[in-house]
Amino acid sequence: MFNSAELLRRVPMLEGRFHYAQVLESSNDTAAGLIRSGAQSGTLVMAEEQTNGRGRGGNQWSCPRGQGLLFSLVLEPDFDRTQWSRLALATGVALVEVLDKFGISADIKWPNDVWISGKKCAGVLVEGCEDRVVIGVGLNIAVKEFPSDLGATSLLIEAGRVIEREALLAELVQSIIAWGSRCCSDFDSVVDAVNRRCVMKGEMIQLRQDGVLLSGMMAGVSGDGYLMLEVDGEIEMI
Repeated sequence: MFNSAELLRRVPMLEGRFHYAQVLESSNDTAAGLIRSGAQSGTLVMAEEQTNGRGRGGNQWSCPRGQGLLFSLVLEPDFDRTQWSRLALATGVALVEVLDKFGISADIKWPNDVWISGKKCAGVLVEGCEDRVVIGVGLNIAVKEFPSDLGATSLLIEAGRVIEREALLAELVQSIIAWGSRCCSDFDSVVDAVNRRCVMKGEMIQLRQDGVLLSGMMAGVSGDGYLMLEVDGEIEMI
């Protein structure tokens, strides 16, 4: 059972702003509903299980009850809405930075996944709601096994030990806020951090854009946060 009191002890600013539930359809949807009811920046929603969790592009995200961190953080960015998508990259940096503190080396897969040993461990979903933004995170903590074709992993599998979720979430909230604050005037530092930990950089990849399958070398992330794909000697921004 998650110890809410311990989280609040570690992050006092969450007092009165932390919403915990055993089961939610989607923590992002719940956070959006709270925004419409007046919830302020710094509101945090966490569920032990989601029945309709989703990732980028509408992909489903699921994790057995109590074996992950499934949460959404509400922020009120002080920069233009057209740049809010940058928060996905900033959150990825926050995740790998915090995992470093727990002795786990992870990489960022543009634009919104965290990989460990070539397998997905976490996903990020950024959604706007009124004048605020909801940053949703799903992180596999204590899952012992996955279907072989899923390409997923957990902190337990990779580290061989159970990570205290309260300590991990406390660090993540603070790191997401810190890195998120750099998404306007100091976005270069976010891009630099992403490029240092960018999985598949320098490798040949395939991706689909506007229904067209593109093949080329993943050349990193541009200063504006776009994926740079080298195709026939030319750089295309994705």
